[in-house]
Amino acid sequence: MNTTELKPGDKIGVFFYDDKRGTKAVIEEVDKVSPTGIVTLKSGTRYTSKGTEIGALGDPTYLCTTEKAQAVIEKAEQRKQQKEEEYKAYIASPEGRCDKAAASAVNAAIKVLNQYGWYADIDGHMEN
Repeated sequence: MNTTELKPGDKIGVFFYDDKRGTKAVIEEVDKVSPTGIVTLKSGTRYTSKGTEIGALGDPTYLCTTEKAQAVIEKAEQRKQQKEEEYKAYIASPEGRCDKAAASAVNAAIKVLNQYGWYADIDGHMEN
């Protein structure tokens, strides 16, 4: 990627990660580009002429095309929808209904015990 061709106001992708942690990328707007190719985004993050983040404390982020960033964002949304569907299927299953009933019973019992002063912890809730 040739960062010297970027202009203020252009959209650019910022790639975070795509691994066991999940998938993350965003699309941001370019604020400034120096003659040497250092890019500053509207968020204040600066990138070298090779597209790596300057002064990253953890894993550095990288500049990428908006198409790649959009593909990564869509992949993350698909993964999120898949997990949501799996959770809904679990809640609809007999095991999920049993777990939900047990959690509701425990919460109701704690409320009754709190009401009469028999059960109390720091915040009045059962630790998860």
